[in-house]
Amino acid sequence: MSASAPRIAFAIETTLGNSVFLENLQRAMARRDDITPVWLPIDEHADDVWEQLPLSRSRLSVRGGLRTRFALRRALAREPLHALVVHTQRMAHLAHDFMRRVPSVISTDATPSGLEAYLQYYGMRSQHAGWSGRAKHLLHRRTYGLAKGMLSFSEFTRRSLVEEYGVPSAQVHVVWPSVDTTLWRPNPARRPRDGVVRLLFVGGDLGRKGGDLLLRWAWETRQRGWQLDVVTSLPFKAPPGVRVHVGVPPNSPELIALAQAADLFVLPTLADMSSWAIAEAKSAGLAVVTTASGGVGELVRDGVDGRIVPVGDYAALANALDALVARPDTLEAMGRESRRMAEERMDLDTTCARMIAFIRQVTGA
Repeated sequence: MSASAPRIAFAIETTLGNSVFLENLQRAMARRDDITPVWLPIDEHADDVWEQLPLSRSRLSVRGGLRTRFALRRALAREPLHALVVHTQRMAHLAHDFMRRVPSVISTDATPSGLEAYLQYYGMRSQHAGWSGRAKHLLHRRTYGLAKGMLSFSEFTRRSLVEEYGVPSAQVHVVWPSVDTTLWRPNPARRPRDGVVRLLFVGGDLGRKGGDLLLRWAWETRQRGWQLDVVTSLPFKAPPGVRVHVGVPPNSPELIALAQAADLFVLPTLADMSSWAIAEAKSAGLAVVTTASGGVGELVRDGVDGRIVPVGDYAALANALDALVARPDTLEAMGRESRRMAEERMDLDTTCARMIAFIRQVTGA
C-alpha cells in the first residue's frame, strides 16, 4: 500500500450473501494500492457480550449495531479513518455519532420497503404498519441522511432510496453483484458432449429461492436428457435425475466446477433483492432462468441470455424449462451473451474501481 493511501474502513455484516460481498471485495482490494482498507466484519454468530444482553439477544439489528460501534471504536483508537463504508443500514443505525465524525457511505441491497416480499414469504408483519412502521421509516431516513453517499445493489433499491426515503439521486451509485471473471469463467473441457442438458440451482434457503418449484418440474416434466444439480444447505429426498450438494462454500473449486459443467442456471426465487449466484453463473457462461423479484430481473435480459418468469408461476417456469432443455443450441447462444454481459457489467475489478471512485468522491478521502 502507498503511504499516502487513505484508510477506508469497511464494516460489513456477514449474514447470507453479504459474506460473498465481503469475500469478493477483499479479493479485489488485494489487487489495489490506492487505498488502505480496514476490514471490520460484523459476525451474526459471534460469542460476545452483546449476545448475552436481553435487549439485543433476539434482534440482529441491535446486536449488529453494537458490534459495529465496538469495531469502529477500536479501529479509530489505532489510527484515524478517512472514510467509512457500512453494509448494511441496520449496522449503521447505532453508529450515527461515528458517521458524523468520519465521512460515511452506506451499502445496501434493500430498503425496508423493498423487503416486504420477504416478510410476506415468512408470514411476518409489514414493517410499515402503525406507529412502529412510521418510527422505522423516520430512523432509516435519518440514517441515510447522515451518509455522504449510498451504494445500491440494484436500480430497484436505488428507486426506493430516492423516491421513498428522500436520498438525492446523485448520492446513489448502483453496483451490481459482481464476481472475479478470471475465476468464474467458461471451461468447455468440463462440459461433457453427451447430449445431456445440465441444470444448476444454488440457494441455501431452498423454499424461498424457488427450489421447490424447480423440484416439482423435475418430478413432473416429460422432457428427457437432462440432469439437475442442487446446491443448498440441507439434504432432502431428490427425484431421479437430481443430485444434491450440501455445504459447498462460496467461490470454491467444487462450486465453480459445477457451474462450468452446466448449461442452464435456474433460480425461480420467490423473494430476493439481488443475486451473486446469477452473476457467477453468467460469468461462467450459463443461460439463466429467474424471476423479477426485487432487483434480480435486472441481471437477465429476457430472450437474450435467459428467461424471466413471473414470481411463483409454476406453469410459466415449467414451460420455459421444457422449451430450453429441448433447444441446447439456444442455451449455448444465451450462454455466450451471459458471459459478454458479465465481462461488461459484472467484472469484480471494474465494479470495484467504480465503487472506490464514488466513495472517494463523496467522502473526499
